[in-house]
Amino acid sequence: MGLLDQIFGPKNATILMIVLGKIAQRMPLTLCLAFSVALLTYTFIFAEAIVGGLSLVFMLLLTFFLAVTMSFALEYDSRDELMVLVNLGVSPSDIFKLGIIRVLIISLIGYIVGVSISLLWPLSTIKNVMLFYSFLMAATLGILPPIYSSLRSMRASLLGRIAFKPLTEKEVPVLLLPSELEEVKDFVKERLKDRQDLLIMDCYVHGAELNLVCRYLGDFGRETFAWLATLGVNPDEALRNDETLPMVRLKVSVEEGRNPVIDCWEGGDGKGKKRSAISLSFQALVRQLLIEYKVYKGKLRGGE
Repeated sequence: MGLLDQIFGPKNATILMIVLGKIAQRMPLTLCLAFSVALLTYTFIFAEAIVGGLSLVFMLLLTFFLAVTMSFALEYDSRDELMVLVNLGVSPSDIFKLGIIRVLIISLIGYIVGVSISLLWPLSTIKNVMLFYSFLMAATLGILPPIYSSLRSMRASLLGRIAFKPLTEKEVPVLLLPSELEEVKDFVKERLKDRQDLLIMDCYVHGAELNLVCRYLGDFGRETFAWLATLGVNPDEALRNDETLPMVRLKVSVEEGRNPVIDCWEGGDGKGKKRSAISLSFQALVRQLLIEYKVYKGKLRGGE
């Protein structure tokens, strides 16, 4: 990786290593795609010498369809990995770059094999124009499937534009997995501890939900907090059961492949639920923290 990092840069070197790994993992599909492109190249170069008329058109279309099918099959077989990359926050442009390097390499290998066979066993004179057009076809087969993957990733990217549908006020523009909730809980809890206007009463994960319960202290609460601390009284214990201070509850529901949904209200967990300026403000705060969490995760991956 050291030499590749120096030549291509850390990011592009990582993408190149992933590409080579995926080519090796899907060797049967890789060989089928390379073979179909080689067959298409050879058939197209010597099209006039093989057959003529409608039979030629049918044969070329059949071979081209085989190559297109193999090309898209390689991308479609990677759809689960695509969603993993999206959930990790990989941008659509990087997914397109990863796909185009992988499929284009295989297509060009097939093209080189087809041209080599044409030079070894020529059926007629090889024309430069046929070599050029066959190269364009091979390049097209390497470019179109990654566009498909890139468009799929744009539907569920870090910005959360699911099918370009506008988000509701309760949706968070990120993608989270239920398995991430414990880490999200620790991140949010650590950030909320720095807030002087909030007192965390409870923070836990239940199933695919993150639950938060806080007391809103406000300016008066902050002054009381400092005053109690000077008296040697534990402010957390003293203010935890103070019914004069508003209590806000928040629930983040996570479903794989969809935007997390936040529900926040002021009051108890029963019929006394109400949406207020405090609950809306707390909801906006946690929404921002969830976005910051994805950015934080992205920086960690970049450091690795």
